[in-house]
Amino acid sequence: MTDISRTSCRRLLAGFFVVTGMGAVLTPAVAAPAPAAAPAAADQQPLLPAPPVPDFGPLPPAAKPPAPIVGVFDTDAIMRQSVAIQEVEKEMGTRRDALIRDVRAEEEQIQALRQQMMNAARPEAEAQQRSLQQRVAADQRKFGNRNRILEEDIQIALNQVQREIGQVVNSVAKARGLTLVVQSGLTVLHGPQVDISDQVASRLNAILPHVYLPAANEDPEVIAKSGKFPTAPVQMADPSQQQG
Repeated sequence: MTDISRTSCRRLLAGFFVVTGMGAVLTPAVAAPAPAAAPAAADQQPLLPAPPVPDFGPLPPAAKPPAPIVGVFDTDAIMRQSVAIQEVEKEMGTRRDALIRDVRAEEEQIQALRQQMMNAARPEAEAQQRSLQQRVAADQRKFGNRNRILEEDIQIALNQVQREIGQVVNSVAKARGLTLVVQSGLTVLHGPQVDISDQVASRLNAILPHVYLPAANEDPEVIAKSGKFPTAPVQMADPSQQQG
């Protein structure tokens, strides 16, 4: 099954490989004569045994695998239909607007203080400048921290929905007897008859109409360190399990 990848927050990971002891030994064209008492260089790389690779013959004929039954899903379309994501977007929009208002109000106060500093006498202006610098530095930490919390809150919500999408895709695939399921972005062309996005979105909304979201005054990192951070999505019971 293809792993779910979130398109709104992509990260590029670079791998670093350290290769040691693999370089060839380069000998200069003209080497300086070694002192008579110096022993010959004995630190040449040893020759390692290289046995031949066995030559395997062809395998006997076997039954061909059945033709795959393909399903395609669009994670972006599913996320757009998610009522949980819509709820999160509304709440986080309110929190971000509040942050923007607070930043702008503080900027206006900082600007007013700067104007007062310009009109003050030199000793008083120097003291005001030091105080203003301290306030600006504190603002950067405070508002930067609030913005970090907003981003982490969004990530928490997205992780829950993505995790559930993976489970729902597996469930739908098994119910429809699919043997191969791929992201729509990996296909060049596919018909609507193999697209299971709407079915996945409908079941997702029935199972996960809401997600856990820390309160506006909570720091997700503090919650995680406290050991009270939830480890599973907040979800309703599966409707199919409530029958009978």
